[in-house]
Amino acid sequence: MNRAATGTFQTAPPRAALLAILGCLVACATLACCGEQAASSLDPAAEKAALLKRDHEWQIAVAEKKDAAKIASFFTADGIMFGSGEATVAGREALTKSVADLVAGPAFKDEWTWSRVELSPDGRLAYLIGTTNITTYDASGHPVTNHARLINVWRKDPDGVWRCIVDAWVDPPAADTAAGAHATAGAANP
Repeated sequence: MNRAATGTFQTAPPRAALLAILGCLVACATLACCGEQAASSLDPAAEKAALLKRDHEWQIAVAEKKDAAKIASFFTADGIMFGSGEATVAGREALTKSVADLVAGPAFKDEWTWSRVELSPDGRLAYLIGTTNITTYDASGHPVTNHARLINVWRKDPDGVWRCIVDAWVDPPAADTAAGAHATAGAANP
């Protein structure tokens, strides 16, 4: 079910959740061994700073909610987006449509923070791990804020621009959900 249509996250079937986690692990393993040798001129701190600057520009575009094509331009042409129980959205055109549907509501808000940023040895791939709070609407039209764990995989394209390959989120563990960290119904995030 599409998050844009209902504004809610659904629990994924165990197999789908395992496949999503496996995909993220494969991406992380690829990052760990993808570069044969880092270029001697690579400055990891500068590359991480450039990536985080690009991510911050993406956050601003999302917050402005005005231009779905601009928001989708932060993805690679073959980028994908998926979450727990959500259909996979693949390709720039589909991402643009999905983003347009998502940001259409006045209560929409998507804020994320990163707790880990890892760069491949050659400086061409990176992954970021963190959390997201996303406010959409439930089937009744009421704002609902969902909290999820987030992983993004980014690639530095030949033009030197960082673009997101994978934007994926998963529901927090059951212990977090039981403590009220999964969904807050009835009001948008303050």
